[in-house]
Amino acid sequence: MTHFQDTFIRNLRFYRTKKEISQLKFSEMIDITPNYLNAVENGKNFPSPELIQRISDTLEISPYQLFLEHPVNLSGAVPEEKMVIIQDLTHVKQKFIKEIDDIIQKYERS
Repeated sequence: MTHFQDTFIRNLRFYRTKKEISQLKFSEMIDITPNYLNAVENGKNFPSPELIQRISDTLEISPYQLFLEHPVNLSGAVPEEKMVIIQDLTHVKQKFIKEIDDIIQKYERS
């Protein structure tokens, strides 16, 4: 499992449990089987971009939040801190896009 996948899993569980939604209920909400959700949360499967969008929509968060190492709060940050955070987010976004592209290519070859 990649660091990218581990971060995704940790955040998925965090946001799902924060909303107090069981795996069974969440799987119904995002239209997948409970077994598939369990496999995702245990690192055996990785969701498609479409499923990531359904997950984030259901959790009422932006998709990128599922890939952040630490929650980001820009309110109250001074302009210099905001620039550092924005640069960090840009780096995460670029890494995210590359890793998603790699995953898509892997599944296209299968």
